[in-house]
Amino acid sequence: MERRDLLNTSGIIAVSGLTALAGCSGADDTAPPPRKSNVIDEVSLGQNGSTLTIDPVPQEDQWVQSRRDLYEGKNTTAEKTTTSEDTSTESASLSGLSPIGVASAAKGRGATGRGAGGFSSAPRTSNGRAWFFGGAYANSWYNEHDDEVEKYPTRVAQLGIAYVGTNEEFEEQNPGPGPVSWDETYDNPDPDTPIETDVADLRDGWYRVGANIVVDNRGTGNEETTNLGWECIDIRVEDNGSGKEITERWKVSPRI
Repeated sequence: MERRDLLNTSGIIAVSGLTALAGCSGADDTAPPPRKSNVIDEVSLGQNGSTLTIDPVPQEDQWVQSRRDLYEGKNTTAEKTTTSEDTSTESASLSGLSPIGVASAAKGRGATGRGAGGFSSAPRTSNGRAWFFGGAYANSWYNEHDDEVEKYPTRVAQLGIAYVGTNEEFEEQNPGPGPVSWDETYDNPDPDTPIETDVADLRDGWYRVGANIVVDNRGTGNEETTNLGWECIDIRVEDNGSGKEITERWKVSPRI
């Protein structure tokens, strides 16, 4: 599907609109935690340390959790999720959007602070990434609300990558979940083929890798989809003296 058609049929709003919606939500432990998902398997540096490679999860293993009934009235039922240790998470629907994180959320928030000091104490996903705003309350919330949560198979309509800023810039202005002004995008990527991006000569600082995920509305006899927005991973690239390396990986998802 062409991206213009995808945006029109799914009611997606512009990036600037999403940023406005993100507002000033903080790490409120009484609010729903970030949603869980399994979309991007790995983000790594090439052998020469100058290019970035994105490896999606195989199509049959991609999924996202949601409290929306995406198959309501359809002839297909979703797989009921169970609480597990797999806290791989990402993106959201724009109807009833419940975002996490804001530009001002970077400094002084302990395990949720990505700019400085929070990585070592942050909770981890099953892939070992720090889970942004996925505090200790998350497992309790999922245990208490497991009857409200469904797991849906997804596919990636677009991948994006962007340089966010230096360590200092990122510490002061830390993007919340969702898209940014992408430097490169890749439409309808093959989930079985890693993408070696066109972003070369990586700078020290922070990059965002995002996946725009959609759910096929099965059982309708057509190609309708529901767009669930962006699942993102923020990575910190540093020079270790002999080359570049990724020193931090954060998973950033909207609240379920």
